[in-house]
Amino acid sequence: MYFIGPSGAAKTTAAKLLSAESSFDYYDLDEYFMQSEGDITQYIIQHGYKEYAARNMQLQIKYDLNKITIIVCSSRFMTYLHGTHQDYIKIKDEIESHIFTFLMLPSLALETCVQEIVARQMNRAYLNPVRAKEELKIRRRFQLYSNFKCRVLLTDQIPDQVAANVKQILDTLNKVKQGSINLSLTVQ
Repeated sequence: MYFIGPSGAAKTTAAKLLSAESSFDYYDLDEYFMQSEGDITQYIIQHGYKEYAARNMQLQIKYDLNKITIIVCSSRFMTYLHGTHQDYIKIKDEIESHIFTFLMLPSLALETCVQEIVARQMNRAYLNPVRAKEELKIRRRFQLYSNFKCRVLLTDQIPDQVAANVKQILDTLNKVKQGSINLSLTVQ
């Protein structure tokens, strides 16, 4: 299962809650990067964004995906430049088309999404966020995220409800897989 979307979309929070409530393992690429390489901002300052993206790809590929259930992708993971890594396009396409990929956004309306993401980012003091910079990031990437062909999960609710919504979708898909309900009744 993959959680994708911008910073502040509640990917990590939902993964942690779902993991605790359902005994799923989760793997957060940003957390793993920081354990392996240190502070992301400092890494980008020292090595540049392209090197950060390439290293993030290496860490994603390196991890044994058979041991985990939820992969929380870095906010830009699905929007890297195509030359970031030799396998990037293949991996990106696999993630986008995976039945258990969830694009997390607080809203499908640009202005509402921007307002909510910026508010969430401004509450993360450890990021040293700059309002204008955070707003520009989400404005630039919103259309990219909106064009992904995967399941969208709105995160405009309390985190417990977001995790419960994922669980409900998983339960529904599991019932479909087992043949106990008709596919036409599944959540779109």
